[in-house]
Amino acid sequence: MQATKQKKTAETSLRRYCSFRLANRLYGVDIRDVKEINTEINFTPIFHATKEIKGYINIRGQIYLLLDLREIFGFPAKELDESSRVVLFMAEVGELCGVLVDSIEDVVTVDESLIENRRQQEREVPENIERRAADVGVGVCKLEKDLLIILDARRLVQAVSRMQMRQKIA
Repeated sequence: MQATKQKKTAETSLRRYCSFRLANRLYGVDIRDVKEINTEINFTPIFHATKEIKGYINIRGQIYLLLDLREIFGFPAKELDESSRVVLFMAEVGELCGVLVDSIEDVVTVDESLIENRRQQEREVPENIERRAADVGVGVCKLEKDLLIILDARRLVQAVSRMQMRQKIA
């Protein structure tokens, strides 16, 4: 019976992340928040939206809001190329939305105890914080050859929603 308990503990401490590159940095989001990775990057711009919103994208008849992670994090713009991908989030994350990334990497399995600077409690982003500094990170984990920056997909979508609301008020 103890062996079963230890096995369950070991399994629950492992986390899987969908990893991707953005401005030569390695990022990851919980694999349970990802619906799919798509090569379709033809989007329709929304001219009245904040610059963090790239536009709408139609995937098999379903319309998704496409977020520009480079803009959100304050990285310089980059032309779309054959490596560019869209990470679509599950509906539970928020609105039907996805993020544009430079390229997709592997699914990474990480022991939760190796994630540094994990947040112990949820808290809102302060009202006057600069948008690219919005608190969407969970922590970082040193991999064999890279550093994985772990993002919270739900907080990311909420941060963009707050940015939109502030723009409408202003």
